[in-house]
Order: sequence, then C-alpha cells, then structure tokens
Amino acid sequence: MNIKKLLIPLFTVTGLLIVVAWMAGVFTKKIAPDLLERHTDNVLSSYTVKITPKPILESIPAGIKAREATLLSSQILARIENIHVRGGDNVEKGQLLVTLESEGLKAQLAQAISMQDAAQALLTEAKANFERAQTIKDKGLVSQSELDKAVATFRRYKSEVVVAKQRQQAAQIAVEYSKISSPFSGVVVARSAEPGDMAAPGQLLLSLYDPLTLQIEADVRESLAMQLKIGRKISIKIDAINKIFDAVIVEIVPAADPNARSFVVKAGIEFDPNLRPGMFARMLIEDGSKDVLLVPVEYLQSYAQLDMVWLLNEGNLSRRFVRLGKLSLNQIEIISGLNAGDVVALPAN
Repeated sequence: MNIKKLLIPLFTVTGLLIVVAWMAGVFTKKIAPDLLERHTDNVLSSYTVKITPKPILESIPAGIKAREATLLSSQILARIENIHVRGGDNVEKGQLLVTLESEGLKAQLAQAISMQDAAQALLTEAKANFERAQTIKDKGLVSQSELDKAVATFRRYKSEVVVAKQRQQAAQIAVEYSKISSPFSGVVVARSAEPGDMAAPGQLLLSLYDPLTLQIEADVRESLAMQLKIGRKISIKIDAINKIFDAVIVEIVPAADPNARSFVVKAGIEFDPNLRPGMFARMLIEDGSKDVLLVPVEYLQSYAQLDMVWLLNEGNLSRRFVRLGKLSLNQIEIISGLNAGDVVALPAN
C-alpha cells in the first residue's frame, strides 16, 4: 500500500518532465543558428555604396520685401473727393489715384493770375514813365529828383511782378497737389482713407509696391556673411508654395547689428505671381561640405518604422537594417547600418 502511494507521485512528476521536455524540443531535430540567405538568381540590380561629398546648406529665416515700395500721402490740407483704386488693384505709372477738393485752390490760382496781370500793367506804366522822365532829363526839362522817383517806382512794380509770379506758381502747384498719381507701375497694398475724409499733410492714403522688384532679405550671422560676395548664387525656399527659386545676392549691408551679430543680406529673385511682400522664406546658403553615404531610394524597403536594404555578400542576400538621414533628389542618406564598399541589391521578389 505504501509503495503504491509512492509510485503515483513519481509517475506524475515523470510525466510532467516528459511533457516539458517535448515542448522544449528535446525530441525534435535541431537546426544550428545561422543567417537566412537568399541566392542572387533573381537580383534585378545592385549598387555599391560609396562616400559622396554633400554640400552643407544652412537654412536662414528670411522675408520677401519690395525694393520699390511707397506710402502715398497728401501735401496739402484738403478733403478727399475720390479715391479711384482699392487694395489689390494694378496701377500704371502716372495713373490718377486720389482726387482732393480743389475749388478753393482754383479760386486762389485765379486770384494770383489777376494780381500778376495788375502788377504787370503797373510795371508797364512805370516803365513808360521812367523812359519818358529819362528822355526829358536829357533835355534838362525835369529835375534829378523826378527822375529818381520814376526809377524807384519802376523798380518797385518790377519786384511786385516777381512776387505775383511766385504766388501764381505756388497756387498752380497747390492745384496740382490736389491730384495724386502713381509714381510707378505696381500693385495697391492697402487703402487707408475714404472719400469725405480730411487729408492732412503726411497722412497715409495708399501704399503701393512694384511686384517686379521683390527681393529676399535675411539676417545672416557674421562668420557666414563674411564669406558672401555680391553676385553669388544661392537658393531660396518658399514654404507657403513649396517651391525653390534661384537667387543672386545683390546687396550686403556694410554694418552689422551689434545685438544679433549679423549682417542684412539681400538677394534678387525672379518674378513669380504667387509671391507677396511679407511672406516667409528660407535663404539656403552653402557652408562647406561633408562626406555621406547615399543609396538610391529604390533599394530601400520599409516595414512599419523599420528601414532595411538587401546586402549582397559573396553571392548571397541578407537583410540589413539602416538608419536614414535626409532625402536628396532620388538618393537618401544612410546614417548607420552600411559602410563604404557594401553592395546593396534589388531582388525580384
């Protein structure tokens, strides 16, 4: 009876050990660990990884500004009669933009013209009296004092004519100031007044810019700005339209900002109807180069968040996981996982 009680636990433990050993693969044939290889029978193409010098582009925040931009205001105190344009309108050079009330100015001009005519008539009379007095004086019929009086009268009216002409010119200019025209062909940015408002000298009425004179301005650090020259070609990226433009440096302000330790660099850019003043841009300036490993993107395969390539080694293919850098055209930078001289392949399957 005691033997039976001992055999039952023994058989139970033995059975459990057998089951554990079976699950662990003790009774199955084992395969030694090795790399899973694929033969190159179905390789479409291969590429030898090599070190390639890549320029280092420094991205500098910049902005778009118009080289020709102006703020239009009145030069006289007058009420606005009409503003002929609105923001966004295209205007031509010399086009009438703002008309100010000018009835009072025209009346002043007419009065100045009349005063000039009167002064001219008095001058003509004074001149005739002077010439007559001088002729009679030569004959000894008038005194020297009478002749001096005629000369003084002539000179006084002559001065009054000059003053009258200047008043007429001032009145004429005031009338011309009542019409404000565009100084160049461009686009109206904003309209800051309306008909009926009183326009004072210096008060903003309209702002204009010439879209053909847009340029890029950026604050470039001292060490990089000192390497730049006028005429150097750079690249400009406009994030809003996702486009890269070719540009040429046209001006480097010859004084640094003592707070930011930077120079203002201006670059000319080709005309594009999508560009507007004030848009954000990036000035891409080459600052040296570095050696990188580049692989064509078609040799890269991605699984979830893992990236890999097929490595060709002695006629066999094996997976190699890699860490990627920046994409450049149709090639991508390999940060780690490959070395110069490695051969990557593109299998058929």
